Amino acid sequence: MQLSRCSLSLRPRSGEQVPPLTAQIARASNPGGTTAIWVRDRRDGLWHDEDFADWYPRDGRPGLSPAQLATVCVLQFLFGLSDRQAAEAVRCRIDFKYAMAMELDDPGFHHSVLADFRDRLTEGDRADRLLDLVLARLKESGLVRERTTQRTDSTHVLATVRDLTRLELITEAVRAALEEVAGTAPHLLDELVDEDWARRYGRPVRLGKNPTKPQTRIFATGNDAVRLLEHLYQHGSDRTSGPRAQALRQIMVQNYHRDTAGRLRWRTAETEGGPGLPPSSRAIVSPYDTSARYARHGHIITWKGFSAHLTETCAPDGPNVITDVTTTAATTHDSKVLPGIHTRLHRRGLLPAEHLVDSGYSSPVHLDQATRQHEVTVTGPLPCNPTRQHRQGEGFGRDDFHINYDRRQLTCPQGQTSSSWHGPYPTSSPTAAPLIVAKFAKSQCHPCLVRARCTSSRDGSRNVGFPPRKFRDLQVRVRDEQQTPEWKARDAVRSGVEGTVNEFALATACGAAATAARRKPTSSTS
Repeated sequence: MQLSRCSLSLRPRSGEQVPPLTAQIARASNPGGTTAIWVRDRRDGLWHDEDFADWYPRDGRPGLSPAQLATVCVLQFLFGLSDRQAAEAVRCRIDFKYAMAMELDDPGFHHSVLADFRDRLTEGDRADRLLDLVLARLKESGLVRERTTQRTDSTHVLATVRDLTRLELITEAVRAALEEVAGTAPHLLDELVDEDWARRYGRPVRLGKNPTKPQTRIFATGNDAVRLLEHLYQHGSDRTSGPRAQALRQIMVQNYHRDTAGRLRWRTAETEGGPGLPPSSRAIVSPYDTSARYARHGHIITWKGFSAHLTETCAPDGPNVITDVTTTAATTHDSKVLPGIHTRLHRRGLLPAEHLVDSGYSSPVHLDQATRQHEVTVTGPLPCNPTRQHRQGEGFGRDDFHINYDRRQLTCPQGQTSSSWHGPYPTSSPTAAPLIVAKFAKSQCHPCLVRARCTSSRDGSRNVGFPPRKFRDLQVRVRDEQQTPEWKARDAVRSGVEGTVNEFALATACGAAATAARRKPTSSTS
């Protein structure tokens, strides 16, 4: 039986011990022990009910033990179980009953309770606090410790929304706002909604990429959205409108604009006489999840949602333990995440001696910052030289020039020295090193016989940008180390985190599917 969330209260079970009969049968049937038995024996459980005291109200019917539910979630992840399978394992498996200190005849719980527990877990910073707690107890047991080797990688997380075209997005946003107003203040729609509105917005939109009369639909839907928002404003409901109406307002601003005559116009990438489309980092892709973003990784992977970054220990003499999990917008570059990971690991007392990452996280700035602030050696391939010559594999790239920092001069492969030296200038990205720019004059480059291999600028000159000496020396040293067998052997360990990322993605998908099935959000999911 599914229990109502608001009716449950917490009754802590302090010092709960495994029932004697459960312990006897579990030991007899599993003399070598299992993962579930090990969890109970090594730590007497990972959590206690008192750790969840602020999750539940003080009055109401006694609920299930949150420490037990949290333990089930961990075992569910380890064994790749769905909610139904996890609930069945609690009911049928002796080692699960042992791990949660349950009597053998305990019937367990309904699988929907796990979805309710995860809902509570996502509120505020509860997930981080729970992770801090279990890591502190694992650290006390010696199963995880500071100044070992850790590794980090990321994966994309799909939002539970349909893939909508821009026209579908506007139409669905109007429909979602209408449904929201109909549920909170239906009288406001009496003067507004007619049969045409019911026909256009009565069910989830399915227009496809090539709808009939797209221009007519674009402006009809836009005008309907304007009428709805103005109607809410006139009745004072815009100040108390819910998230769907607020999302509609933002989506309208991002997809329409007013021309000089005050007429509604459709935004394009290069809107004439007005601003273009917002960048992906700000563009809303669904009225049901305004935090999801569209992102592209390389030329193959595209998704709408978020990015999840996992860090785990990988010392050869200990178990692999996840020490940090963070979720960012899909458009957030990996390089911006590393400082935050080190800050959280420092707070937990679990900073690594060496941190293995891929090229998305590494940069000379981060390598230097991690060493100075946390005494952490970041090991990962540095991004390639960004110059056109290096990408095409021909001509003279930045690395072909000799830099003399003391004399503030740059010497090209043909022996010419730069005519000017400016900077360092701060870059637009906080993760990139400052940039020094040295320039070769037109009079130097124009007569050069190999100018075509060096520059394609119209005036024949060449500008070369490079980082200050500290970052340049670090960059050269790391790139030289990357060619050694020792460095490649250390970097090969990093790939092991991909298995953890895969398990994380599968477990998250199972949990999300169970929660979606429980809520049945037909208006927002495919």
